[in-house]
Amino acid sequence: MDRITCEDYLKKNGSVHCGMIANSNLIDRMEIYGFVNACKDEDMYNDVYAGLVLNGIVNKEPKHQIVLSNYIYQVTTHYRGKEITREGMAIPVFQSLVVSESEGQYNVEDLYVPSLVGKELYRKIKSRHGNGVLVREYDLEKAKFSPHIKAIEGRAILNAPKAHIQFIDKDGEVKSIAENIMVVCRYLHTETGTMCYTQYNLTEVFVDDVH
Repeated sequence: MDRITCEDYLKKNGSVHCGMIANSNLIDRMEIYGFVNACKDEDMYNDVYAGLVLNGIVNKEPKHQIVLSNYIYQVTTHYRGKEITREGMAIPVFQSLVVSESEGQYNVEDLYVPSLVGKELYRKIKSRHGNGVLVREYDLEKAKFSPHIKAIEGRAILNAPKAHIQFIDKDGEVKSIAENIMVVCRYLHTETGTMCYTQYNLTEVFVDDVH
């Protein structure tokens, strides 16, 4: 019998939620703690050398990582010439993934967009949330925003295609649109009984044959 991955389950059912019991090739029983929208590994390393701080959640690189309620606080290493610094950032963990049945338009003010975290314009938009910073098409082009983001009536609007994946928070609100999905799982260490956390891609977590 073919194993059912978290990705398979999402495609078939249209959503997947925290609290589901799952397993991986190495761990027999885990609980899905939540979902993280992360930039891809290669994007993180390319931009780090430019001195930008991005959402760099990966399994291999963090010097230090702490899981808090609805957040992962991660410290990553950054290189600026010969100088080595370490930056800490809080990365939100969302409760559900939902496949949208239609196209969507979203105000960037309301979204967590991992590929924009290192951009000054994005920080400016987010820091003035509710005050309405005026955004022009020229500003988006200069800041090298995605071509899927347009300036409409002074706001940065993200246009998402049909069947895009939404990250949903505990209140049922759309808080992010998928760029690179990672599943945060937790499990009890078999020897120490300590609660441990780990991250996987959607294809590395299985929701079949859980015992």
